[in-house]
Amino acid sequence: MDRKLCFLVDDGATGSFPQAAQQKVDTALQRIHLLFQDETEAPLAELERGLRAWTRSHLQTEDIAQVAALATRARESFSVLVVIGVGGSDLSARVFHDSFNHPYHNELSVEERGGAPEVYFTGDTFDPRKLAGLLEMLKARNLLDKTLFNVISKSGTTTETMATLMIIRDALNDINWQQQILATTGLTADSVLFRMHEQSPFYGNTLLPVPDGVGGRFSAFSPVGLFFLAMTAGKDETPDTRIRAAVEGVNQAHEGFNLAYNHQDNIAYRLARWLHLFEEVEGKGSIVFYNYADGSCFGEWFVQLYTESIQERGSGANVIDAKGPTSNHSILNGIIAGPRDKVVLFLHWEELGPDLVLPRETGMDSKLTEFEGLSMTYMQTASYRGTALDFSENGVPNATLTLPKRDIQSVCRLMRLLMDTIAVKGRLQGLHLDNNGGSELTYLQDGVEGYKRKFRSFALASSADST
Repeated sequence: MDRKLCFLVDDGATGSFPQAAQQKVDTALQRIHLLFQDETEAPLAELERGLRAWTRSHLQTEDIAQVAALATRARESFSVLVVIGVGGSDLSARVFHDSFNHPYHNELSVEERGGAPEVYFTGDTFDPRKLAGLLEMLKARNLLDKTLFNVISKSGTTTETMATLMIIRDALNDINWQQQILATTGLTADSVLFRMHEQSPFYGNTLLPVPDGVGGRFSAFSPVGLFFLAMTAGKDETPDTRIRAAVEGVNQAHEGFNLAYNHQDNIAYRLARWLHLFEEVEGKGSIVFYNYADGSCFGEWFVQLYTESIQERGSGANVIDAKGPTSNHSILNGIIAGPRDKVVLFLHWEELGPDLVLPRETGMDSKLTEFEGLSMTYMQTASYRGTALDFSENGVPNATLTLPKRDIQSVCRLMRLLMDTIAVKGRLQGLHLDNNGGSELTYLQDGVEGYKRKFRSFALASSADST
């Protein structure tokens, strides 16, 4: 069996794009490839100005070594890890937790977890219900003073995150509360967390960096994501082996990205080309990201990665998060019978992990006994194939990224590949041009500034009214 990550397009259903349109895109891709090749050889400082430094995350050996050492130490000192972050600051950790850790991680004993701490997430909303419940539970179980809070914010001003930190500081009610806080942030005085650390150091007398030129949704392989990955290493794993597996996956994607733009194994360019042609030539305004596995975090991560990067200047497709076959019972009818404005991108996993086999000779109805003896992974694959074929026969364009296993190396390779796809797609849309010499629009998110200003206005006005 071919163990590579593969990209399959159902050409029978997609039709033929006009030759002129394809040539235009291919010419642009060739030019884009040359630009990225130049960046591969450029000093890191230049990439930081262009916000492409995330392509070097797997080469930042000092950061990686620091993460592994700190996680090893913290696992000995704490029983609980709470991630405080929102958006790109915590979505990669949620993907890692959903993909690699036991689905009932917190219910296992510490021995069954291989020494990993319990894991919780907060800091992504002002709704107090879950945060209040988390603190109540930690206090009731006498775990509050055994909890490490990893607060992640490059600026240290992300309001949802920092409001949560303020509540947690009050709950700790200790003059040494900083020793239960690990901050992952920018390493300059522009960061509030950096300034707080300078005044009174956080855990380990250490700050984990969000490197310059690395935006939140591109930060999975910086300390933002790698600390969580290392901290939650399970049985027969160590923080170091987990990080090495992630780096190997990222390196494989990096090597593929440096192949010729039209090489069969340069999947990032092929996928960006496929998406761009459907959007520009056929006006497809929605991408259904159909992860054929039980897990929603990957889809949430891709929704942010794509829409926050590509929807600029009034263009760019929406992303619809789907999970197979669960979503077959909700949105599938709309894909086939509704507006023809969608393309479907499947994730198909050849191996999902531990498998189960339906028993034989159950004596149940004949419509059920015909499935006796089949494994659930086999049935999941059959469901994916049936869904893809149904889309094709109904004229719904679809493509598939096939991965050999749902393991750290494969998932991290896929995440980096999708980041690269976004980088290429952004340049196909011209988001690196005519921006007054500033950073590429692909890596910015100026659209959120309005909500931030209006939120602050309402919050402070309400505060003034109450006094």
